[in-house]
Amino acid sequence: MSALELVDLTMQFGGLVVTNKVSLSLQPGARHALIGPNGAGKTTLINLITGRLTPRAGKVLLGGADVVGVPQHRRTRMGLVRNFQVTNLFTSFTALENIALAVSEREGLGLSFARCHGFPDRVIAEAQEIAGQMRLATVAPVPVRDLAYGQQRLVELAVAMALRPKVLLLDEPAAGLPSADHETILRALDELPGDVAVLLVEHDMPLVFRFAKHITVLAEGTVIASGTPDAIRENAAVRAAYLGHRTS
Repeated sequence: MSALELVDLTMQFGGLVVTNKVSLSLQPGARHALIGPNGAGKTTLINLITGRLTPRAGKVLLGGADVVGVPQHRRTRMGLVRNFQVTNLFTSFTALENIALAVSEREGLGLSFARCHGFPDRVIAEAQEIAGQMRLATVAPVPVRDLAYGQQRLVELAVAMALRPKVLLLDEPAAGLPSADHETILRALDELPGDVAVLLVEHDMPLVFRFAKHITVLAEGTVIASGTPDAIRENAAVRAAYLGHRTS
């Protein structure tokens, strides 16, 4: 059974079709990238998957269950987790506290409980373990606002992992980072649990081609190609629509 499957997913705003019968499938453990030029419909597709938008037609199957119409928070509890192009963290909290809040949310405790009672020992222990896995142990006690931007992106990824995703949607995790920090992001992605299906939206082609085992290409809301990195690299239609000289 697929971890995530999109079936003829269609979305339009007025007369403009921004997602046109898009279908793709991620098996457990998939390392799948979604690429395409600006305006191709990638972010709209992510918003359809997560429930921020409701499609005009088609299905979003999570573990075989159609979740169209299911609220975002319920999709998260079903194992669908995303990050954002811009960090979405509590900047006055430490890195560890942000991770612990995600653990608490998953456990049904939440922010109000933490403020009144503090974090249970088991929550802190799990947050510390995740911080260590993401190479954040040395900055765990530091407020997020005082961290370098690359470290903030790692905290955001750690928060996502604290929710124990079955499907992880990564919307430009390297956005805004200098190229020197891309290796850190790649290393973190390489060390994600093997059973987590990952859909990566990214414009950095070296990162995409190093990470992905399968790539889907969108142009004007339509899938124009889908295949292995080598097949996508050599696809004439993809080169004409998007890659050009990017991978040469």
